[in-house]
Amino acid sequence: MECFSVFGDSVFKGVRYDSASGKTVVNDRLGLDAAAREAGLTLKNFSKFGCTITKAWNYVQKMFTRIDSDIVLMNFGGNDCNYNWEAISERPSDVHLPNTSLDEFVETYNNMIDYVMERRSLPVLATLLPVQDKTYIDYVCASRGLDRNNVMKWVNSRSQSLSDHQKEYSDAVAAVAADRGIPLIDLRSAFNSKGRAASLLGPDGIHPNDRGQQVMKGCFQAFMCDYLAI
Repeated sequence: MECFSVFGDSVFKGVRYDSASGKTVVNDRLGLDAAAREAGLTLKNFSKFGCTITKAWNYVQKMFTRIDSDIVLMNFGGNDCNYNWEAISERPSDVHLPNTSLDEFVETYNNMIDYVMERRSLPVLATLLPVQDKTYIDYVCASRGLDRNNVMKWVNSRSQSLSDHQKEYSDAVAAVAADRGIPLIDLRSAFNSKGRAASLLGPDGIHPNDRGQQVMKGCFQAFMCDYLAI
């Protein structure tokens, strides 16, 4: 049986916001296992909470001899485009850079794709779920005890919104997939369809709720149907 491996962050780990505890917990209803089984594949999910493309690149190189997958689905960018909010809260007037610059993000993603293809595996990329700016900032400040006034001072000093900043990383993923001629699962378009993204994300503004995970499940199933038809 062929193997289907997944490398991503908490979204692909199945993390959702739990209203009872007020925390993010693993509650996986993404349907990756079912989609893999329907395609006659076994699933190995190596996604990690807080994972960036640079962390994943190191991990993939160490782990790939044990992975030996036919399909490698990758989803990164959410943590790469994010910031150190504690530092912003403490020093809002300083210059703060994202965890991974856009140039480094694209370069590293291409290195990972090369590595996967050289080992005769099919790389598959996925776009980012659209962050909800205000919801996310409110959640980060409240959950981490940050100075919201300072955070907003920094946010408002920017010429670009957080959602537009994140969109650059998602667009870069789509561009890489198009340039390399590899499959893309466009989760972002599915969430933005008819302007319903906010209703598919939890109170933290970044992780899908139950309905959002169902939308993702449909995207994965559609991809598998296309894959089997090749």
